[in-house]
Amino acid sequence: MTGALAGTRVLDITNFFAGPHACMMLADMGADVIKIEQPPRGDPTRNREDDSGYAASFVAKNRNKRSIVLNLKSVEGQGVFRRLVQESDVLVTSMRPQTRERLGLTYDQVAAINPRLVYCSVTGYGETALATDRPAFDTTAQALSGLLSMITTNYDQPMSIKALLSDLLAGHYACHGIMSALLARVKSGRGQEVKTSLLEASIAFADSAFYHVLLAQALGLPKKQQEMRTAGFLFVAGDGLPFAVHVPPSPEKNWVAYTDAMGMPELRDDPRFKLKLPRDENYPALHGELSRQVKKHPRDYWLKRLIDEDVPCAPIYNLTEVFEDPLVASLGMLHTVKDPWGNDRKVVGTAVRMSESTVETPTRAPLMGEDTRDILTALNFSAQDIARLEEQGTVISSERQDVGSR
Repeated sequence: MTGALAGTRVLDITNFFAGPHACMMLADMGADVIKIEQPPRGDPTRNREDDSGYAASFVAKNRNKRSIVLNLKSVEGQGVFRRLVQESDVLVTSMRPQTRERLGLTYDQVAAINPRLVYCSVTGYGETALATDRPAFDTTAQALSGLLSMITTNYDQPMSIKALLSDLLAGHYACHGIMSALLARVKSGRGQEVKTSLLEASIAFADSAFYHVLLAQALGLPKKQQEMRTAGFLFVAGDGLPFAVHVPPSPEKNWVAYTDAMGMPELRDDPRFKLKLPRDENYPALHGELSRQVKKHPRDYWLKRLIDEDVPCAPIYNLTEVFEDPLVASLGMLHTVKDPWGNDRKVVGTAVRMSESTVETPTRAPLMGEDTRDILTALNFSAQDIARLEEQGTVISSERQDVGSR
C-alpha cells in the first residue's frame, strides 16, 4: 500500500503551529512535505523551550517532513523558490498578506508560475481590511471567537484552555480545504486559493453553541438563557480523583440510568430536575446534590456503577496519565522515534486509519536545512551550484554528522 497523497509535493512556508499542523497532516497521508525555513534560525519553535534548534514544540508539529533553509529575500533564493513551485502541488503559508506581497508570495504571483498549484494561506483573523494589520495568536483568537467564554464561569477570574486550540483548528480546516482543492483539481486541471484563519476556524468549531444562542435570540429569551446548557458533569470523588459524566438529554432513559447509577432515583421526581428545561435552569443545584453524593465513594466505584448502567463517563487525566490507560494504549497512538542523536523520543501519531492506503508511521522532525542538498540536487542543481548558494548564504545545509552528540 502507498499513502493516499503519495506523489504530492507540499511546500510548507509556515511557522509556529497552525500551518505546520496542516502540513503535518498532509505528510501523515504520504505527501512529500518540504519545510522552507528562513535563515538564520528557521521556524521560531525550534528554540521555543531551549536553544537546541530541536525543541519539543517543533518536533511535535513537523514529523515526516524534509527541511530546506532558503533565503526568500534574495534574488538567488527567489530563483530556487520558483523552481520548487514548478515541481509542487501545494503551497501553504502563514505569512501576513503584506509580507507575502513583499516577498512575491501572493497567490497571483505563485499561480503565474504553476497554475495547477493549490495555495493555502493561514492567518490570524482573516484577510479583510479590518483584520490584516492586527497581530493574532492562539489565545486572542480563542477570546475573540467566544471559545474562552465556554470554559469561563467567573469573569472575575477568566480561564484559558491549556491547548493551542485555535491553532490546531485552523490547521484542520486548512487541511480540509487543501484536500478539497486537490480533488477539484482532478476535475478542472487547475489549482486554486484556499484561505482560513484561527478566528474563522474557532467560530466554525463552535457552530453548535452559536446555534443555541442564535435560536434563543430569535425566540426572545432572556440573555442569561442564551448560553448553551451542558449535559456534562465534572466531579471530584471521595478519594480526591476527578471524573466526567455526559448525560445526553434525550432519550429520557439516559437520565433514568444516570440517577440509578448515582443511587439517587428520587431526583427524577424532583420538579426542579424532572424534565430537561428545569434541569438546565437548576443545573447548579443539581450539580451540588450529585457532588455531595459523589464524595461518599472513590472514583473507581462511581465509574464502575456508571459503566454498568451504560452511562458515558471517564476519568479526568492529566497529560502524563493518558497513555497509561489500557483503552488509550490499545489505540497504538504513541510511537517511539530516534532523534538526530540516536535518543528515543515519544511522539503522538495521527488519529486517522485507512483500509486501502498507508498512513505514515511517524518519523522524526528534520534538523534545520538537513535536506537542503538533496532537494536542490533533485531540482538538477549541480554540486558546484549548491556550494555557491551555501557560500552566498542563500541556502543553509545541516547534516546529522555536523552536529555533536547531546
